[in-house]
Amino acid sequence: MAAILPGFLWIFALLWALGICAICLVNGALRKKDEHRKVETVQWSVIIMQVVSMFLCCAPYGVYKLLHDQIPDSIRHFYAILGIPSAVLLGIFFVAELVLMYLQAKQAQRSIIDEILSKRHHPKLS
Repeated sequence: MAAILPGFLWIFALLWALGICAICLVNGALRKKDEHRKVETVQWSVIIMQVVSMFLCCAPYGVYKLLHDQIPDSIRHFYAILGIPSAVLLGIFFVAELVLMYLQAKQAQRSIIDEILSKRHHPKLS
């Protein structure tokens, strides 16, 4: 069990990061300006999930360090070979979360401004 725990935690961290990216995409992070659907602001739950994601991205490497002596040599060698590429991949998805959250916030800001301006220019519509 100790041998597969770092790999399991890495997969969980990757899926968590993909989930945050998917939430931001569904909520309108990359929505085109000509679409008239309102983009919601980034929810606090997504922000908290992103902070948790930072810890989840670090967890596999800490657990590997703690269980280093209990992991068989063949699996330890496998983890050693994939250590840097796996860290880079998690880092890319972690940054993607931040970028998509920023883009969603920017699109939400534009939606709010457009809504306010449309009410100001067309007061009878509201």
